[in-house]
Amino acid sequence: MINGNYFLLNVFLMVVGTLTIRGSFIAVSGKMKISDKTRELFTYIPAAILPAFIVPATFFHQGQIAEVFGKERFLILVLTGIVFYFVRSTLLIIGLGLGLLYLVTQF
Repeated sequence: MINGNYFLLNVFLMVVGTLTIRGSFIAVSGKMKISDKTRELFTYIPAAILPAFIVPATFFHQGQIAEVFGKERFLILVLTGIVFYFVRSTLLIIGLGLGLLYLVTQF
């Protein structure tokens, strides 16, 4: 299992790196011209960062179910991601994920 302090240090460094990169664009934005297509591309960056935090947190979690090698949270994340692709309902996916996690950990 990954050391908690090591994981938190890596998350902190990713946050600092992300803020530094985004802050550098903000700092020099008045000096450079950004095309509309590039500006549109930058609007997707925050949505891409959220999985960078969630996936390692679920993958490195050491669960109790030997059949899935202790990766039940990651398996539930993948299953809810597949269902979300077809359903596109955030509320339903949150309920499904929490329900599956409860069922897996309690029974």
